[in-house]
Amino acid sequence: MNKKWCLLKTSDGERGSAGKQKVYEVIVDGTKVITVWGMAEKTQRQTATKQVYTESYARQLAFQKVQEKLDKGYELAYAV
Repeated sequence: MNKKWCLLKTSDGERGSAGKQKVYEVIVDGTKVITVWGMAEKTQRQTATKQVYTESYARQLAFQKVQEKLDKGYELAYAV
């Protein structure tokens, strides 16, 4: 079962970040869904954690987040 997904997209922003890589990670840790996002060129990134009641709901929420990013043009770099 996949527990971590990493997605990449080239930024199309107009405020000086055009062409830089954006990274979005979704991690399932038991009943927690952790999202990490930011510029791939930087080590400091933003994170958010959502606690849910069951592991199956955590996986469902993670799949939903991954699909939303794929729909927005991100590409799956790897899944483990």
